Amino acid sequence: MKTLKLSAALLLLGTLTLGVAATTDEQIAAIQTAETPEQRVALVNEFKATLSTLSAQDRATAIDQLRSTMQAEGAQAQTQTRAQERSRIGQMTEEGNMQRNQNMNQNQAGSQAMGGGSNSNIGGNAPHNFMGKK
Repeated sequence: MKTLKLSAALLLLGTLTLGVAATTDEQIAAIQTAETPEQRVALVNEFKATLSTLSAQDRATAIDQLRSTMQAEGAQAQTQTRAQERSRIGQMTEEGNMQRNQNMNQNQAGSQAMGGGSNSNIGGNAPHNFMGKK
């Protein structure tokens, strides 16, 4: 009779533990898929309420599970952010090169318009004909 009661108690405890595990798994999944930050906050608060009803060991397990899930999500987001940053840096470099080439072309066009052309001696010691004076 004692073994029957003990078995029933252990079975009930195991069922409750599995039920709580399923509940925490579902809550963690819901936290991950929350569409807005406000929803995520609400779901985390519900998760905290569930944690307060768990035993110390179950609570630690659930917290570790949430933490590892969030760290994996954070690592994925960090990798994505790094890729975006590299792309942005590449674009900025390309834009800088384009701007530098444009400035160089404008300077060359300005030199040619002033009559210097490619034979211009800008900044040299050649005599200048400013306003018709020599």
